[in-house]
Amino acid sequence: MKINFKSISLLIAISLSSTILAQKRTEDFTISLPAQKADKSYYKTITVIDNRMDTTSIGIVQQGALNAKARVVPTSPLSSQFQSVLNSVNGENTENGSLVLYLKQLYFAEVSKAFTEFGYCYFQGFLFAKNENGTYSLLEKTDTVVDHKDSDVTKDILRKGSEMLGQFIAKNVSKKPETTEQYTFDQIKKFDDIDKQSISLFNSSQLKDGVYKDYASLKNQQPQQEITNAKFYGNMPKIVRIYETADGKEKEIKKDDIYAIVYKGELYIYLPIENLFTKAEKRDNDYYFVGKLRSGGLNMGNVGIGMFFGAMGVLLASNPAYPFEQKIDYINGAFIPIKEIQSKKY
Repeated sequence: MKINFKSISLLIAISLSSTILAQKRTEDFTISLPAQKADKSYYKTITVIDNRMDTTSIGIVQQGALNAKARVVPTSPLSSQFQSVLNSVNGENTENGSLVLYLKQLYFAEVSKAFTEFGYCYFQGFLFAKNENGTYSLLEKTDTVVDHKDSDVTKDILRKGSEMLGQFIAKNVSKKPETTEQYTFDQIKKFDDIDKQSISLFNSSQLKDGVYKDYASLKNQQPQQEITNAKFYGNMPKIVRIYETADGKEKEIKKDDIYAIVYKGELYIYLPIENLFTKAEKRDNDYYFVGKLRSGGLNMGNVGIGMFFGAMGVLLASNPAYPFEQKIDYINGAFIPIKEIQSKKY
């Protein structure tokens, strides 16, 4: 299922506004066991490397008629639950192989509008299989969202998310890696850095100037339009207008439907709420920037699907927009909130 990064960023803000309110309420979660056994399984054990930003819960749902916020909490450790799924799938024709799941994101969220609720579950990670020489090879990469719409979605979205996780394991037990690349267990624990090595955005010594209308073009460093000039917002690292030269004349480029630009070798991310581009800085092999998030005023007809990527203990009011430090998710280009910026200079 294709993920819309703008939809993701909007839902991030909504989920952020619920985190503190949900601290005292909880909703139990257990991965349902697949009903069918695999005809053939190469794997008997699975290890989970939990690299999520927040490992204390797996999201926020709404309980009762008043839609009280509740944290989704696993009834047992996720590592044990994934092992139970594997045990359930395995039949008599099972070998002694081992799997490792590098878990990047697993999160539930709900959004209400009028008399309809929208539920989402986002799952992002890498599944590895152990080789005979003790190394590991990539078996499957997932970046998946399931969604559900109803008057009360909690039970159904938890069920759908549960089934997705079970099916992910079930469909991979009978597969062997197609790649010949091998990694140590220590390398898997830092696999984000390895995965970024194939992305030009993170490895180029100099970024290419121009307009990038989507994340795919940015990460591959393939600008779709030239920029010849830019107008900054005072002395701040924000660009409010961009220009191209056509027929010897300077012409403004519309900012709509632009993901980012690179101007004089610097990356600037487009922020729809502020209608400008803000500078992104590379730090620890990630791109960070500061931009406002708003939790209200959402037009659900334009949202599609999306998901909250991390869980930060912050509270946003329903209408005002607040500045947050964010970073680019290198896999799909979504914006991950890190922390609220308290400075009044923003």
